Formats: sequence, C-alpha cells, structure tokens
Amino acid sequence: MPLHSFRQRRRIAITLTVFALLAMLGIVWIQTGRLADVSLLTGGTLLCCILLLALFGMRRRLPILPLGSVSTWTQVHIYMGFFTAGVYWMHVPNLIGNGIFECSLSIVFLLVTLSGFYGLYASRTLPKRLTAVEGQHRFDRVEWHRGQIADHATKLLEELSVHVGIPVLGSFYTQHLNPFFNSRPSLAYILVPTGVRRRRLLSDLRDLERYLESEGRSTAGRFAALVRRRDDLDYQFALQLRLRLWVAFHSILTLALVAGGLVHSFMALRFAG
Repeated sequence: MPLHSFRQRRRIAITLTVFALLAMLGIVWIQTGRLADVSLLTGGTLLCCILLLALFGMRRRLPILPLGSVSTWTQVHIYMGFFTAGVYWMHVPNLIGNGIFECSLSIVFLLVTLSGFYGLYASRTLPKRLTAVEGQHRFDRVEWHRGQIADHATKLLEELSVHVGIPVLGSFYTQHLNPFFNSRPSLAYILVPTGVRRRRLLSDLRDLERYLESEGRSTAGRFAALVRRRDDLDYQFALQLRLRLWVAFHSILTLALVAGGLVHSFMALRFAG
C-alpha cells in the first residue's frame, strides 16, 4: 500500500474513533443530566466491544477465510481497542471497580489493554528487528540449527593440527566456546537480548590471534563467524518467543475477560430487575 494511502486511512480511522468516543461521551452526559443510570448503557457497549474484539482476534488467526484482508481487520481491532478503553473509562471512572469480582475483572481488562498496546508496539518494531538480522529461521527449527552450529564448531577444533596453536584454541574452546555453543540462551538474554556476550567472545578471539599461526588465525576467524551465526539465531529466537508469549498471554486474558464480562452483565441485569 502506498505511504500516502496508508496515512490517509489512518487519519480517517483516528477521526472516526474520536468521533465515536465524543458521541458516546455526549450520550452519557445527556443521560446523566436526566438522572438516568448510564451504567447499563456503558456496560452493554463495553461488553459488545469486548466480544467484537475477541471475534476480530479470531479472524486474524484464520487468514484463509474470505472475509477481507487480515490487515484491514487488524486496523479495525486496533482502533476499536482504543474506543473500548474510552468506554471503560466512562463505565468505571475510578479505573478499578468496587468489590472483589469487579476489581478482579477491572484488573483483567487493564492487563488485556496493556498487552494490546504492547502488541501494537511489538508488531511495529519486532518484524524490522528480525529482518535486520542475517538469515531467517523458523521458530520450530531453532534447536536443530543450534545443534548444527555446535557440531560445526566441534569439527573445526578436531581439524586443527598440533602445529597451529591447538593448546591455545583448545583451552579457549573448552572454557568459553563450548558452553556458548552447547547451551541455550539465559533467561536474562531472552528478556533483554543484547550483543554483550557476542562482543566479548569476538574480542577474546581477536586477542588470541597473536599466539596463532596463519592456519590457526583462519580457524579463529571461522569460530568468530560461528559465534555471529549463533548469536543471530538466539536473537531471532528471543524475539519470536516474545511474540508467541504475547499472543498466548493476550488470548488467555481475552477469554477470561469475555467470560467475566458475561457473568458481570448477567449479575447487573438481574440486580437491575
């Protein structure tokens, strides 16, 4: 889609969302002035929005259905999410509802909303970060690629002769490279993937070159290339895992919110007679 067309569509969507919020706010203000109970109005609207958002989310995960492009449904999901957050503020002015059940339901709604905002941020930034890394790997093949890199590193070490500084490279491999190639990334790295360990290993390999002959320096360079491949693989794994965990977290909370919203609506209608 051309950039100007995308911007025009976004302006239209923002305008419609703001207009819908102002219209809803005007209706609530008028009804409040008439001393009417607007909680049923805002609550019913909120429940309908939540149900629609859940359906939109299901539609995005079923791209084969002939119901329009996934991109269009994603945009509808995003802007309806903003509208729903505004309606929630009208329905629960104190942000957190009173009572144990209402308080829990409010917390679930806020978690869904925050995770939705994170998903909006992630969908705009993580794909660019993934494509910026050399090589694209499927999530379910990451473990296989790790094994291939580790095996390649082991073969490089076995191919060394005693005349090219194998004691130096062998000791470095045992202490640093072998743990790196044969272990999974730490939780800290998965949460915040950085290039610290990559830069440290590459720097240490460069420092070793002074003790090596030409063939040994060539092997050290091949080890450095494997370090880069493995770090790029772990980086992609961390970002893809983050996306998968977000989808699971957002989906589970959405289901809990739908169930809680239906129960809350039934209780509210029964109490209202």
